[in-house]
Amino acid sequence: MKKIKNRRKAKVNILALIIISVVLFLVFQILYFFQANIFPLIPIAGVVPNLFIIFILVIGLYGNNFLAMFYGIVCGIWIDTLYGEVIGITPAMLCLIGFIATWFDTLWSKDEKISIIIMIVLSTLFFEFGSYFIKSIVLEFDLELVTFFKILLWEELYNVLITIIFFSVIKKLGYIMERKLKRNNMYTVEL
Repeated sequence: MKKIKNRRKAKVNILALIIISVVLFLVFQILYFFQANIFPLIPIAGVVPNLFIIFILVIGLYGNNFLAMFYGIVCGIWIDTLYGEVIGITPAMLCLIGFIATWFDTLWSKDEKISIIIMIVLSTLFFEFGSYFIKSIVLEFDLELVTFFKILLWEELYNVLITIIFFSVIKKLGYIMERKLKRNNMYTVEL
């Protein structure tokens, strides 16, 4: 009897993982549309937010390590291919963001807006600085740190603003994903 129950649970978890993966892919497509078409029309100091950092961070916080790293790699390859970048840098950095997000989940509360903001700031800093540094080595250009940090500051502010505006939506959708993936998690809050 116990084996049958475990098989049903495994089938439910696999089905939930497939459904969530399809939904996440659709969300990624929507975010890509906004990143490529809407936010370039409303830049702050010539800078647009990086919605993909927020997306991968949320997957890592509310989903699981596998999903976060998988979507980090898939989204990164997609982005590098479409933007004509050096393929590999963005997937690696987004994959690391997904891994770090699961670590952040153990350190800070997902319920507090300030905790999420700190995670966004640290993730954006890690992603952008890591990408810039690796690209400077691969493409052999000199680091212009003053200009880089000015752009980074505006991107950080824009990402934080987006997070503040959509915090309740992020939290609600995140807990739905967490409930589906972590059915026996006693810390999952019902909204």
